Amino acid sequence: MPPEDGLERSATLLIALGEDHAAEILKHLGPREVQRLGHAMAGLKSVPRATVETVLDEFHKNMEEHSSVHVD
Repeated sequence: MPPEDGLERSATLLIALGEDHAAEILKHLGPREVQRLGHAMAGLKSVPRATVETVLDEFHKNMEEHSSVHVD
């Protein structure tokens, strides 16, 4: 079951992408956004594998729909 909250989905995605990729994304956000995401990431105790897969699938689908470059 995917997380209902967009902030929680974003936090899950950043964690799944790993530290280096997350840092690259966070560089493009404002201090308040980084703070909110940091708190959300810290608040995620344990994320079921199915939830991570759902969030990654949703991200991949959105990237394909909104980009001329397709991610494989």
